[in-house]
Amino acid sequence: LRDPDGEAHAVRLLTWVPGRVLAAVRPHTPALLCSLGTLLGTLDAALDGFDHPAADRDLGWDPRRTDWVGDYLPLVADPARRDLAERLLGEADAAVARLAPALRTGVVHNDANDYNVIVDVGDPYTRRVAAVVDFGDCQRTWTVNELAVAAAYAALDKPDPLAAMVPIVEGYHAARPLTEADMEAIFPLVCLRLAVSVVISAYQRREEPANAYLTISERPAWDLLGKL
Repeated sequence: LRDPDGEAHAVRLLTWVPGRVLAAVRPHTPALLCSLGTLLGTLDAALDGFDHPAADRDLGWDPRRTDWVGDYLPLVADPARRDLAERLLGEADAAVARLAPALRTGVVHNDANDYNVIVDVGDPYTRRVAAVVDFGDCQRTWTVNELAVAAAYAALDKPDPLAAMVPIVEGYHAARPLTEADMEAIFPLVCLRLAVSVVISAYQRREEPANAYLTISERPAWDLLGKL
């Protein structure tokens, strides 16, 4: 498209889902969080059996491939935080490695963070999750990681993070029943996601120090890791 001065611009036309991102909505009622779990469970049930050659790809967020994280841990400047991330990574990796043979795999959205979850614009106490956006991290991995990612971000800045996770798990389970191995894997996968997130934030701050969005979850993620 050319502007009035004749300069050419690339233009992209998008559709959108009306609403607000979960990060900008309060309160996070149990019913709202349950609706998040229900939507993700419904999505994953619909994706059961879906396949695509591009689904099997190397992605830093894949909880099955965290061996790269150790090389970047030194970027976490604070020794206490670095030790915390290293310890939780080790514990979580050991737990999911034990459970891995029993965990189902499939193609999932893989990034239901609180800026990718769209909430409808209704009454604050009756509104529900309407959609998830940004399928850029979609890949084949353990399907329960879908739930763990959502639970990790929904628990940010909550006085009782485990209580905030419960309705998400309940909603997901109602739409796509979890196995015992799935349920046991949720907590270590939450810890794994948060630990990977803070290490990636440390790397991104070094690479793009002026881009505030890249580290937007860093402070609450460290606080939550400490609580967990």
